Amino acid sequence: MRPRGGRSITVPARTFSFATWNIGGGILGESHQRGALPSLAYYASVLRHHGADVVCLQEAHSFDSGEGQPEYLARHCGYPYVESFPVSRSHLAPDALLTLSILSRFPITTREYRQFPNPGLTAIGPDGSHWELLDKGYAKAVIEVEGARLGVLNAHCFPLHYFKAAATESRFRDLWGMLTNELLDMRAEMPTVACMDLNYTPVQDLLACLLRSGGYSNAFGGTSTTRKGVQQDYILYDQRMQLLEATVRPTKSDHSYCQVKVVVRPARPTGLPSRAVRGAWRDYQPSGTR
Repeated sequence: MRPRGGRSITVPARTFSFATWNIGGGILGESHQRGALPSLAYYASVLRHHGADVVCLQEAHSFDSGEGQPEYLARHCGYPYVESFPVSRSHLAPDALLTLSILSRFPITTREYRQFPNPGLTAIGPDGSHWELLDKGYAKAVIEVEGARLGVLNAHCFPLHYFKAAATESRFRDLWGMLTNELLDMRAEMPTVACMDLNYTPVQDLLACLLRSGGYSNAFGGTSTTRKGVQQDYILYDQRMQLLEATVRPTKSDHSYCQVKVVVRPARPTGLPSRAVRGAWRDYQPSGTR
């Protein structure tokens, strides 16, 4: 963007921290503890201790009436901006909705939720109960910092392994293409960070195009983020950013708290079309495709 004098406007680089955490309905211990009581004070204490600028939550609970968990955590942890996106009914509590949420110290100027195509898989759980694949998707937002912008994407993907399916099967190719295209589009407009519970490892099997193209880097390569000792949670950061610190902290929750600190130069609005690089993944196939 050039003002009348022909000089380009340069936004000063500054440090930001981004976090991702699947809080599993605010319940402590192993996941899928149906009916267990939430312990939001514990989650609030972890968020206050780390103090990230932007926090992406997966599997927070919201309700048809009353304050949801994201709003509670924002209020108790000093986040003036919170956006919540109910995704599906909860498998943990009958009156709750599983929700993606973004907590921010900076204004959130745009927001959007997009749902992944649900393949409608079913299975029988270990206790003999009937399981069906709940809806999943991603929320994207633009964070405004002194007139400049940062992109944030918060995604929660299907736990296909519970349904005897592999994320690398060709029938799921469009799902990963959808996510790939979105992140390429966002990066074309502004520096972007993606916070995700992929329910899969390794990320390069599914989003290799993003990592090979030089667009994004994975902050936690090969690091366990769950009690089961596997990596499901990721932060992909724009390669135009400088990574200063990557933290994966085991918690009393089923998932670790994950955070990055990066140096980034936010982007001024350019007026360029948002779909400038749509289709860049067309020749991409997840590795190990069946």
